[in-house]
Amino acid sequence: MKTGRIIWGLILVFIGSALLLSNLGVIHFYWRSIWQFWPIIFVLMGVNMLFSRSNPIVGTALAIAILIVAMLCIGYKGAHLNKHFSLRLNDEGENPISYGFDHVFSEPYVPQTDKAELNINGGAVSYYLADTTNNLFDADINQSYGNYILEKTNRNSTEILNFRMRNDSAKWDIDRTNEAKLRLNSNPVWDIHVEMGAGKTNFDLRKFKVKKLTLKGGAAAFHVKLGSSQLSSTINVEAGVARVDIQVPVASACRIHLDSGLSSKKFTGFTKQEDGTYFSNHYSTQSPQKIDINLNGGLSKFEVSRY
Repeated sequence: MKTGRIIWGLILVFIGSALLLSNLGVIHFYWRSIWQFWPIIFVLMGVNMLFSRSNPIVGTALAIAILIVAMLCIGYKGAHLNKHFSLRLNDEGENPISYGFDHVFSEPYVPQTDKAELNINGGAVSYYLADTTNNLFDADINQSYGNYILEKTNRNSTEILNFRMRNDSAKWDIDRTNEAKLRLNSNPVWDIHVEMGAGKTNFDLRKFKVKKLTLKGGAAAFHVKLGSSQLSSTINVEAGVARVDIQVPVASACRIHLDSGLSSKKFTGFTKQEDGTYFSNHYSTQSPQKIDINLNGGLSKFEVSRY
């Protein structure tokens, strides 16, 4: 059998196996990792030139060994095992209809919990929050890289939840994103802190009592809809190149403080004051509900509207 046919046969078997396992959801394979090994082509050509005439058997064996080692390296770097793989069948139990990657986190709710703090730290993650739960906290993760940790502590009668990615998780890659669907108990008064890189948040907080919300991100997108369950709320945003969209109830008095020279802004229904802040029409009156928004960004787009 010719060397070329053996090499191409091995390559086709490798690509076919990677495609099959990736389609079944057993692994995530990142094809860009292959291009890092393109110099192997010159190595194989050199081996063929050196041994094709003098000792073709040794040349063939050496070329095959080099190719196998290269494919093992590509597989190690490009293939990531889905630890939470599950095959789901239809009602008849015959044909697969979806493949699950979900990792579920939960923290039980203790009835006397009046205050809670949620700290979120992640890379390229899309966070969604809108629904309530009977637990204190639930998270369903559609996971393509990294591993998460949920830790709980207590400080001054406040339940503190730290939901973050492990320090030894896989290095972030532009091809890899995770999706997290979060649920909170609506009874406690919440402080929520989110810190991310190139991620996204879509928080509908109308069902929750949120005293303080802090959002920090680089090339991020923050979408927040605040409710009127809490008498006094503060939103702090620190962003690099981000899009920030905040909606507040029309019944709540609101003040905006902006610290950014290069960012664009659109504050519908607000009036600029002499000190540079922006007030809703009835902020200076004795409104029972007040929201303070502090925006700090480099080259971001800020939009605050009322609903």
